[in-house]
Amino acid sequence: MKWIALLTALVAALGPPLAAQSTRYVTPDVATDDPGGSGTIYMPWDVVGYSAGLYSPAPVVSFPPNTPVDALHKMDRPGHWLLSVEAPTELPPGGGVIFEPEDVILFDGFNFVTFFDGTSAGVPPGVNVDAAFLARDDLGDLVISFDVPTSIGAVTYEPSDLVRYAGGVFSLFFDASAAGTGVALSGNVTGADAAPGLSIFALDIPTDLAPSTGPVTYIPGDIADWDGAGFNLFDSLAGWPLSSEVDGFSCQANPGRVYDRVVYALPIKMNKSLLSPGNVVLYWAPSCSSGAEDYGIYEGTLGTWYSHRKILCVDVGADFQEDFTPQAVDSYYLVVPHNWADEGAYGVDFDPTRVPSRIERPQAALPADRCTLTQVVTPCP
Repeated sequence: MKWIALLTALVAALGPPLAAQSTRYVTPDVATDDPGGSGTIYMPWDVVGYSAGLYSPAPVVSFPPNTPVDALHKMDRPGHWLLSVEAPTELPPGGGVIFEPEDVILFDGFNFVTFFDGTSAGVPPGVNVDAAFLARDDLGDLVISFDVPTSIGAVTYEPSDLVRYAGGVFSLFFDASAAGTGVALSGNVTGADAAPGLSIFALDIPTDLAPSTGPVTYIPGDIADWDGAGFNLFDSLAGWPLSSEVDGFSCQANPGRVYDRVVYALPIKMNKSLLSPGNVVLYWAPSCSSGAEDYGIYEGTLGTWYSHRKILCVDVGADFQEDFTPQAVDSYYLVVPHNWADEGAYGVDFDPTRVPSRIERPQAALPADRCTLTQVVTPCP
């Protein structure tokens, strides 16, 4: 019996939410006691992880003290974030560069640089960008929200609108007044993200949204989404106090890919199991992206290419290896990262005689054979 374990996994796509497996990232607008009771006090410059009803006991990342973060986006590239500030802020302190509230800032783990210069793009003085994210992946369009009604050219954007900026042009990404019965002008989006068919956002004050499958009134700590027909409760931060706004909000980044010989020196590997005779153990490297929360193993029959289907969807122990019983025919294996909404790619076929030489392998044929339903292949960061 022959076993081959060399195939790839590229980037991701969005599917049905699995809240228990997802991580959200939030920043509070004021000093906030951990609602989970750990005793930690989260500050407005702290990024807090939230998953399955639990808050991270320590911030995922902390920006310099007194950085008034009010927009947040977790990028695919590990350690990279987008943020904005609600007041002119020197970053890093003493560095001589002052960022304005209309800017979006890129933090790469060490440096702060301008990602979006609001003044140059035409954002009027006095306007604050208070939500920001990239549509789909790190190469996607920037989507932002403003804290007050904002006129750019002949268009006025409301505080709950999401506005796309692409090619130097602003356009509506989410029209708050046209969604259902409309979002009241008194409501202001303070953090946002998106998934296919969903605009996801937090609001600064209790806000009535209709039609809604969730609560009638969404309060701070409730994350809403609009699916094109109605509002839904995307998530609710357990115990989040009414006295603290969710000032920055981000979902998980894209899951990325596992093995590509161009990216990694170490391939996916397979050995005989030392614990269970007849079993095999598959080993792999972590995803190239920061958004992989779990991994699926797919099995197919050699010679019957693209016959792969899921056999495991959880990396038990989060140790990048799994011990399992193979099927009784010559097989090939793929390892595909995924998270609450995305599944990474299944790898590439490489044939130097073909144009293009690298072609993405398809998802498993049937939805029941996939760990996560939908897929959008995007580059590794």
